[in-house]
Amino acid sequence: MASLILEEFFPFQTRMFYRQVSSAVSRIYETRYGLKPYEWRTMAILGTDGEFTANDIVVKSSMDKVSVSRAISALKTRKWVLFKPNKLDGRSRLVRLSNAGARAYEDLVPLMLQIEEKLLSVYTKDEVTQLRNLMGKLSKQDGSKFTL
Repeated sequence: MASLILEEFFPFQTRMFYRQVSSAVSRIYETRYGLKPYEWRTMAILGTDGEFTANDIVVKSSMDKVSVSRAISALKTRKWVLFKPNKLDGRSRLVRLSNAGARAYEDLVPLMLQIEEKLLSVYTKDEVTQLRNLMGKLSKQDGSKFTL
């Protein structure tokens, strides 16, 4: 029978790492603005890249449609997003941050970058580069290859 050492099991290590990172980051946007993780992720995409359809955000974020829809709805309630017709597809709308949403995003970004710096401070510059390269390599894998 195969033996599993949980602390050395890659999926377990990944989950624990994700939990640490997510917890550190979420304390900022939850405390400052009462945002949920899916709301912050949506804001981050819109703040970084401009305007998208809800489906674009789903693809870019790997969140499900319901989470993106809830995020957009919550951001709309705060008046942090604006909409315009999508000329390429009349069934969807383009979403972007409003001025108020952009201000909140711009308030959070320096804090997020400080958290990132603290999280990565245990590594040398070369190790950070290597970590990013390894994570990039993993994220480019086709997930369907991992099924039995």
